[in-house]
Amino acid sequence: MKRKLIISLLSILFVATTVMGGIAADKGLVYYLSPNQFDEMQTAASKMVESAVERAGYTCRTLVAGNEDSNLQMNQLENAITQNPKAIIVAAVDGNAIVGGVEQAKAAGIPVIVFDRVISETKVDFTSVAGCKRIGIMAAHEIANLLKEKYGEVRGTILDIMGDPGDSYTTLIEEGLRETMENEYPNVQIETKIAYGWEATTAANIADDYLLAHPDTDLIFPHSDHMTVATASVLQTKGLQKNEILLVSTAGMPSGLQLIRDGWLKATVEQPVSAQAEGIAMFLDDIIEGKKIELGPYEVMEIPAEIIEQPYGLELRISGSVINAENVDNPIFWGNQVGD
Repeated sequence: MKRKLIISLLSILFVATTVMGGIAADKGLVYYLSPNQFDEMQTAASKMVESAVERAGYTCRTLVAGNEDSNLQMNQLENAITQNPKAIIVAAVDGNAIVGGVEQAKAAGIPVIVFDRVISETKVDFTSVAGCKRIGIMAAHEIANLLKEKYGEVRGTILDIMGDPGDSYTTLIEEGLRETMENEYPNVQIETKIAYGWEATTAANIADDYLLAHPDTDLIFPHSDHMTVATASVLQTKGLQKNEILLVSTAGMPSGLQLIRDGWLKATVEQPVSAQAEGIAMFLDDIIEGKKIELGPYEVMEIPAEIIEQPYGLELRISGSVINAENVDNPIFWGNQVGD
C-alpha cells in the first residue's frame, strides 16, 4: 500500500512539474543565433524568442554574433550543430555567408528556422518574418500623406537611409518604398544612401553631409528607429525645429516611440517582433517532427498573417502597423512592452 502511495505521489509530482514548465516538460535544446545586441530590436527579439520557445516546452540558448560578425556567427552555428539540438533558429548577419552552415545543419538532420532575416539561397525548414516589403509600402503611403499635408499635393524630396544591404529587412523595405513611389507618386524624388552595419553614427553622418548639400530636403526615412534617433540629433544640432524636416522610420523600438511622443518623428511602421517570435513557437513542434504545415491565412497574437511557399521553404509573413502620435501609447506595440 505504501509503495502504491509513493508511486501515486511521484506521478502527481511529475504532472505538476510538467504543467509548471519544470524539467519534465523540457522537450530539448533549441539554439537562437542573434546577429547583435546593440540595438533595441535585437535585444528585445532575443528575449521574445527565448520566452516563446520556452513556453513551447524547449530550452532556448542564445548565441550573439558580436557586432554583426558573419564569421563568428558561422563558428557559432557549427558549434551548435555539434550539440545535436532539436532545432536552430537563425537571424543571419549575412544571408549568403551563412548558407554553408545551414546546409551542414540540414545534413545533420537538424531543422533550421529563420527569424526576421531571410536566407534565400538554400532551403530552410521555416521562416518567420515581418512583411518587410509591405512595411516599405506602408511607409511610402505615410510619407505621401505627410508630403500632401505640407504641399497640398504629393511632391518633394526624400533622403532614404537604408541599413546593411546584406539584410533582407532593409532591401525588401526599399523594394516596397520604391515600387510604391514610382508607380503612385512620381513627383517625389528619392536619394538613397546606405548605413553599412546598421551603424547609427553612419546614418547620422549621412544625414549631416547630405543636408549640407541639400538643405531643402523635405523628409528623411531611415530604415530603423535607432538610426532615426541619431538623425534627429543631427537636426537638433543644426538648429532645426521639429518637423522642419520630416522624419519617418520603421521598427517600433522604444526609442522610436519616444521620438514620436517628443514630436521629432511623425511615424514609424512597426516590425511585429513579438508576433514573429510567437509564430515560431506556434509551429515549432510540427517543424521538429516534420509534420506538414498548411498554407494560407493565420492569426498570430490577433495580428493577420499568412504562410506562403517560397523557393527557400515555408514563410510565415506577419503584418506591421503604422504608429503615430494618435496611437503611440497602445500597449499592443512591442516597443511599449519592453520599456526603455
